[in-house]
Amino acid sequence: MSEAPPERVEASPGPEQQTLTRLTNEALAAALSQLPDEQRDCLIMRFLQGLSIAETAEVLGRTEGAVKQLQLRAIRRLAKQLPGGVR
Repeated sequence: MSEAPPERVEASPGPEQQTLTRLTNEALAAALSQLPDEQRDCLIMRFLQGLSIAETAEVLGRTEGAVKQLQLRAIRRLAKQLPGGVR
């Protein structure tokens, strides 16, 4: 008779990880707030709300290709604004 494997217990994040997560979220929110409205809206729809390219295009009244370009420009701009970002 074999024993069942022990259950995996996931550890909750420690205070250091919680602090890093909070600081990362604050930096991301600050960088997002500096994007032009349409770029910010695009990223929020795509990555926070989980909309597809097609759904985002419909909401923004743009083509899918235009949304892809808008998203690309927004991500590049966001990367430059985050600490340690591309300059």
